[in-house]
Amino acid sequence: MRITQAAASDMSAITDLYAKAGYGAAINPSDMVIVAHSDEQLVGVVRLCTEEGVAVLRGMQVRSAFQRQGIGAQLLRACKPFLDQHISFCLPYAHLLGFYGQAGFETANEADLPDVLAQRLSSYTAQGKDILAMRRFPHGVAEQSTHHSLRTLA
Repeated sequence: MRITQAAASDMSAITDLYAKAGYGAAINPSDMVIVAHSDEQLVGVVRLCTEEGVAVLRGMQVRSAFQRQGIGAQLLRACKPFLDQHISFCLPYAHLLGFYGQAGFETANEADLPDVLAQRLSSYTAQGKDILAMRRFPHGVAEQSTHHSLRTLA
């Protein structure tokens, strides 16, 4: 298994993987995209984005034939240097609480979310998706008490 930052040549395979998973969010040029390859096949992807001044981990997908083999955990570990520098959020399915918890994410209240993520969470729950909000503080930074203190990423 090879975990690397995505190359331009990976974009078609990433788009295909996202389409097969039913994930429709577009990749922005500013996103950091990390991919997993088995031999020459792209089998997993995750994105690190900046939204409203905070880091957002988005779009974690692993091809169904490759799930439950630790690929998602490897992708998440590859995100750690970035996550250790920024207050980060993710909006995973509730059954993935433990998976993201192993990377230091903790459940967050909707009031703790930047507006764009609070709106996205509301949209997901209105669609009947069992989604929760999670937050991770940078390495060595204690929890902040106010919503405005979360806007630290330039």
